[in-house]
Amino acid sequence: AARDHVGCVTWNGRIHVVGGRFNTFQYNTDMHHVYLPARDTWEELAPLPTARSGHGMVIYRDRFFVMGGEGGIIERGVARDARVFGQMESYDPATNTWASHAAMPTPRHAVAAVTIGDWIYVAGGGAVLGGMVQSAIHEAFTLG
Repeated sequence: AARDHVGCVTWNGRIHVVGGRFNTFQYNTDMHHVYLPARDTWEELAPLPTARSGHGMVIYRDRFFVMGGEGGIIERGVARDARVFGQMESYDPATNTWASHAAMPTPRHAVAAVTIGDWIYVAGGGAVLGGMVQSAIHEAFTLG
């Protein structure tokens, strides 16, 4: 399904595309697709527990971690049930299941996320909907 503001990682020669939005902010999705290059096909996997777009996504300890993002509904230019997320969830490709983890202290969208050693680093993003306010916040997480 065509969409933007997705999370994307490669794992075992496959491309996983998670979440994102269709056309406008109004249509955030929880979809999770994997591209299988050997067969040139896409398959749908277990959906992301929290539909969102503009989230970060990294591989950490053989799981795909998704953090932050924004979502909700905008009707006629007015935000309803719209918010910025702090949730952190992880996907286990061995079992096709998701798990919830402690939220980021600072909810935000459009983040940059990477892993270094035993840490997940999440930098920047916006703490309010849209792109009008940026953040210099940098947080690091580990599962201990």
